Amino acid sequence: MSSAHDQKKGLARTSFLISLLLLVLFGCATQIPQALDGSRALQLRQRWPHEKSDLSPDRQTLFGQLPNGIRYILKENDTPKDRVSMHLFVQAGSLAEQAGEEGMAHFLEHMLFNGSTHFPPGDLIKFFQRIGMQFGPDANAYTGFGQTVYDILLPAGDTKSLAEGLLVLRDFAQGALLSSVEVEKEKGVVLAEMRSRDSAAYRTFKAALSFELPETIAPQRFPIGNREAVNAFTEENLRRFYHAWYGPQRLFIIMVGQFDKDVALNLIQAQFGDLKHLGEKRGLPPFGRFSHQGVKGFYHYENEMGDTSVGIETVVQSEKQTSNIGQERERLLEQLAARIVQKRLDTLLQTPDTVLTSAQIRSGDYLQQVRYAEISADCKPEHWAEALSAIEQNLRKALIYGFTDQEVDVAKRSYRADLRQAVNEENSRESQDIARNIVASLNDWQVFQSPGQRMALLGPMLDTVTAVQVYKAFRSAWSAPHRMVMVTGNADLRTAGQAPVDRILSVYDASTQKPVRPPEEKQNAVFPYLPVPNEGGAVAQRRYWEDLGIGRVVFENGFQLLFKKTTFKKNEVSAALSFGGGKSSEPRDKPGLAMITEGVVNLSGFGRMDRIELETALSDKLARIALTVQETHFQVNGEAASTDLQTLFALLRTFIKDPAVRSDALRLTVKRLENHYNTMQHSVEGQMRIFGDRFLAGNDSRFGWPSRPQMARLTPADIEQWFGTQLAGEAMDLVVVGDFEPDAMVELAARFFGTLPKRKTPGTVELTTGPAFPVSETLRLSVATDIEKALVAVAYPTDDFWDIRKTRRLGVLSNIFSERLRVDIREKLGAVYSPYAYHRAHRAYEGFGYMQAVFIIDPAQVDTIISEVHQITRNLATHGIDPDEMQRILDPILTNIKDLRQTNSYWLNSVLVGASRHPQQLDWARTLAADYSAVTAEEMKALAKTFLNNDKSALIVITPEG
Repeated sequence: MSSAHDQKKGLARTSFLISLLLLVLFGCATQIPQALDGSRALQLRQRWPHEKSDLSPDRQTLFGQLPNGIRYILKENDTPKDRVSMHLFVQAGSLAEQAGEEGMAHFLEHMLFNGSTHFPPGDLIKFFQRIGMQFGPDANAYTGFGQTVYDILLPAGDTKSLAEGLLVLRDFAQGALLSSVEVEKEKGVVLAEMRSRDSAAYRTFKAALSFELPETIAPQRFPIGNREAVNAFTEENLRRFYHAWYGPQRLFIIMVGQFDKDVALNLIQAQFGDLKHLGEKRGLPPFGRFSHQGVKGFYHYENEMGDTSVGIETVVQSEKQTSNIGQERERLLEQLAARIVQKRLDTLLQTPDTVLTSAQIRSGDYLQQVRYAEISADCKPEHWAEALSAIEQNLRKALIYGFTDQEVDVAKRSYRADLRQAVNEENSRESQDIARNIVASLNDWQVFQSPGQRMALLGPMLDTVTAVQVYKAFRSAWSAPHRMVMVTGNADLRTAGQAPVDRILSVYDASTQKPVRPPEEKQNAVFPYLPVPNEGGAVAQRRYWEDLGIGRVVFENGFQLLFKKTTFKKNEVSAALSFGGGKSSEPRDKPGLAMITEGVVNLSGFGRMDRIELETALSDKLARIALTVQETHFQVNGEAASTDLQTLFALLRTFIKDPAVRSDALRLTVKRLENHYNTMQHSVEGQMRIFGDRFLAGNDSRFGWPSRPQMARLTPADIEQWFGTQLAGEAMDLVVVGDFEPDAMVELAARFFGTLPKRKTPGTVELTTGPAFPVSETLRLSVATDIEKALVAVAYPTDDFWDIRKTRRLGVLSNIFSERLRVDIREKLGAVYSPYAYHRAHRAYEGFGYMQAVFIIDPAQVDTIISEVHQITRNLATHGIDPDEMQRILDPILTNIKDLRQTNSYWLNSVLVGASRHPQQLDWARTLAADYSAVTAEEMKALAKTFLNNDKSALIVITPEG
C-alpha cells in the first residue's frame, strides 16, 4: 500500500513532467468536468470516453454500467493461465481533500486492509495467503491525486474465486469498519511511510510543483499528506470522507484474466447491484487557476542531491478533451518530433567535451487540465550554466529550423517498429499489464484500444507524415507565451553577488543570443556490416530432453547452444550469451571495474559503429542486446521479434567479433556513477549500498561501491584487459528461449556462431573463496543529512547456493521471517512501513550467504527494533511455525512457481544459462514445485535454530549525523 508518488524509485530532480511521471504511477487523472473550478480528475462523467469519440474501443473488452452507477470493464485473457487481475478503481484521490484532510485518501486506503464487514482486523491478509496470494505482489493498493486503486491478482478464475475476490472489493467499496483502535495503530505505519519516502529528490519535487502549478491545490495535496493532519484523523472524519467519495458513481471494477465474462457479470451484479451512496455528497474543492507569462526563473538548492538538473518548460492550464482521430494525429506528430530531438540529445551525450550526463525532452497532458512541454538535463554542479545553454540551443535549433527528411524517416521507422512490437505481443500480454493500461485510460479518460487498433489507426498516418508537419506540431507544443527556466540540485548559486534566479536568467538570456545552425543530413550507417558464412559450422554433439522440451547443440569449435521453444510470448525470442567469470573475477586492485565495464560496453556500440549509429541502423528492427555483469559470468541479454532473429544473431556475432570500449563512454559512465554516489552518500539507504553490502562480505572489494577516486582511476585498457580477454577466449554458451522454429534457429546459429574461432570448452567450476561474513560484528555509520530516518539491518550467516534443497528452504524461511516482521513490527508496533527479510545465497563463493532483515525507522527506535528482531528469531528457533502459518506461506510461493514456469525469463535465466557448467540445473526445473510442496514446519524450525542465531548475527545501524 502506498501513495502513488512512490510507485517508482529515484525521483527526478526538477521537471514537472518527469517528477509527475514518478509521482503518480498511471497519471493523476480519472474523469472530467462539470464544476468549472474543481479538479477535472474528480469530475464525474455519465458516458464512456468512446461514446463521445470517433475512436472505437477494444472490441474484446466489455464496458458496462449497473443501474446504481457502478461501472465495469471486463476482458478475457489467458496469460498467465488461471490468473485474474482484478481492481477497484475509485475516482477519489488527494485532490478531493479539504484543508485539514491532507493525506486522508491515502490513509483510508490503508484502513481498508484493517477490518471490514467480512474480514475482521488482521484477517484479510491471512485470507489472501490461504487462497495462494501474497500481500504486496498479489494484493495491494495506491493513492494518487485523482484516484485510489485496489489491486488483487487472483490465483484462479473459477466462480468461487471470482466471488471471493469480488467480496473483497465490495468490502473495499463500502464495508470498512474504521475502528478507532485500528485508526490509531495505522497512524504509526503511515507516519513511518512518510519518513521512509522523504528524500532530497522528493523535497525538490514539492518545491518545483509549487512553482509550476501556482495558485492551485495540487502542491498542498500530495497523497502522503502531512504529519499534523494524519495525527488528527479520527474514526468519524475518516468515515465521513469514505461515505462522501466512495459512492457508486465513482467506482469502477476492472477484471482481466482467464474467466467467463457472463459469470463475472452475474457476480458483479449480485455483489454490487445494491450499493448506494451512504454519505453527504460533497462539492469539489477548487483546483485553482494560473497563467505563466514571459521568462521566469526557478532555483532550489539541495546539497544532498547527487547532481544538478536544468530544465526549460512550458506549463499551461487547459481542458483536455476526450481523444479522437484528429488528436491522435497531432499526438503522433508531437511524439515523432520528440524522438528526433531526443536522438540529437543522445548524440550530444556522446561528444567528448559534453558536460551533460543525461538529457530528455517530452510533452503531454496531466491532471486533465495541465499541458506541458519540457527539455531537461543533468550535470555536475559546476557545469549548470553550460548544460542550460546546451538544452536552450538544442530547443531553439529545432524551433527555428525543424527537422530533416532523414531524421523524420528514422523516427517514423522507429515508431512503426514499436507499433509492430505491440501487435506481435498482443495475444500474449499478461493480464496485469492489460489491466494497468485500462487503469491508465481511466486516469486520463481516454479511449482504451488494442495494439491492433493502434496499428490500424497510426500506421496509415505514418505513411503520409512529412517533415513540415512534424515541425509545425513541435512548434505548437512549445507555443505557450512563456518559458520556465529551472535549476535544482547541488549547484550552490547563493554565494555569488547576484541572486540565484537572476544568474539563471542571465545565463539563459546570453544563450538565446548565440546563433544556432540548421541540422545537416547524414549518411546512415548500415547494419549488419560483418560477413556471415553461407555454410554453418559442423555439429559435434546433439541432445534433446523430451520432458523439459530443451535441446543442446555443441559445435566443433566448442560453442554451445541451448534452447527451448515456447509460446509464452508469441512472436518473441529471448537470448543470453554467457562467458567468463563475471564479477567474481574482478581484480582486487580494481574495485568497480565490473560496474563500469557494464556501463561502458553498453554505451560504446561496436568497433565500426557507435551506439547512436547502431540505433539508427536498427530503427525499424525489433532486436536489441545489452551486457550485464553477473556474479559468476558475463551475460549479453538479447530480445527480438521472431522475424528479427537473424538480426539478433548478427548483433551477438558482432559483439563477439568487433567489440568496442570507447573513451567517451567511459567518461560518461564515470560521471553518472559519481553523481549517483554523491546522492547515495547523503542517504541511509545509499550508505547501505556503499558500505553495508561490503561489510557483510568481510570488506571484499567485489561488494558494495568503489570510491569516486577508484572509479576515476579505471581506464579503457583495464576494461579491455579484464573483459576483452575473457570475451575473446573463454568458453561461450548461447541460450535461446521463445517462439521460433528449432531447426531453422539451429541452422542459423551454425552459420553465425558455429563458424567462430575455436574456444575453450566448459570445465568443472570451482567455487572461489574470499567473502567472509562478519560474525557478531557491528557497523555503525552516520550520514550527513537533514532527513530524520535511520536504517537498521540484522543479518545471519547461511550458506552458498549449491545445495538446492537447503537453498529453497532457506528462501521459505525468509518469507516466514518477513511475515513475522510484518505482523509483529508493522501491525502491532506501527513502527515500520515496509519491513522485509530476504535470503541471498551466492553462487560464486564457497559457503557464503546470509539472511537479512532491513528497516527504515525513526532513529529513536533503533534499539527497540533490534530487540524485536532478536525476539522474533528466538521464537522461530524455539517454537517454530504452526501448520496454518506454514501453509499460508507456502501457497503463495506455489502460485508464484506456477506463474514462473510460464515465463521465458525463468527458463532462460534459472534453468539454461550456466547449464553447460552446471547440468544439475535441469534437474532443479523438474523438482521445483514438488520440492517446495514438501517443505515442512519441522524443517523450518530446524533451519531457524541452525541459522537464525543472534549470537552470530551482524548488525548495521546507519543514522543521521547529530
